Amino acid sequence: MKRREFLAASAVAGVAAVCGTQRAAAQGAADNGMPKLTPPEKPAQLNLSLQWGTIPGGEIAQKLDYLEQHGYQAFETPTGGWLLNEGEKLSKAMEGRKLFVATACGGSNFAYAEQEKRDKEVENFLPQIEVLGMLKSVGLIICPARGKLDEEGWLTGSALRRDFVENTGKRMAEHALKHGTCIVLEPLRRGETPFLRQVLDGAVIARDINAQIGGMGAAVMGDFWHMEQEEMEFFGPFVGAGKMLKHVHIASLRKRQVPGVDGDADNYVAGFKGLKLIGYQGAVSLEGGFPKDADKEQLLANMQRLLKEQWAMA
Repeated sequence: MKRREFLAASAVAGVAAVCGTQRAAAQGAADNGMPKLTPPEKPAQLNLSLQWGTIPGGEIAQKLDYLEQHGYQAFETPTGGWLLNEGEKLSKAMEGRKLFVATACGGSNFAYAEQEKRDKEVENFLPQIEVLGMLKSVGLIICPARGKLDEEGWLTGSALRRDFVENTGKRMAEHALKHGTCIVLEPLRRGETPFLRQVLDGAVIARDINAQIGGMGAAVMGDFWHMEQEEMEFFGPFVGAGKMLKHVHIASLRKRQVPGVDGDADNYVAGFKGLKLIGYQGAVSLEGGFPKDADKEQLLANMQRLLKEQWAMA
């Protein structure tokens, strides 16, 4: 067995034992000692998605028309004032469409040492969570900590994890569950966060929160760009996260631009195999830029073709 295959299989078995959250769980030992995997309840879908600022068009209806006319299934909204002010209008514009709101993505930090600051951060997101529930969104992307934290002024290490699981993250997840959505933990790269950098770690944190609130109020996402540096490979983390995985970001793996601009480096087949194995139903959403003076619509068309080809290969 190759080293990468062994790591992937170990990830599946390990998280199955720890989390108990995915159908890709050990069902007895195979002849080679690795776990047997059960097929997903539903076949996975490649639901392509764009972030709001990337969608051509000005008005809400124009952007939604573009998505439908060009074969997208989902989109991400901004957070903050835009979501609170435009949520009702967006809800009405969505009527009769087959699109779904994947997530809302915005800045967050729950590592302040001062309780008052952490409480303010939570309270800032609660009304946004309510709007996402109204929109039947998958959830609100949350990064528990950003930047390089030192001991002064910040919670770090086990104190940060404990407070997020038992306080800030729990309160948001509980509110999200009440409104039919969830918070979606986003692992970042080193240098961007000292706290959460791997998908399986996020799955365990989400599991610990959900155990307290009695439902799926917290989940995890994977980002091919972040994972390219922080994970050994793409397959194992997706399979290990299983049902906890609710969202995926994608970009070219060298320049973090639209997939396809980095040529042969932009190979997502192993990750897509993992998504297929768990019956993934969420969005695969572009989070990346464009080359200067590029034909954006042509590059988006090239991205769609590439991802559909690699999905078929997976």
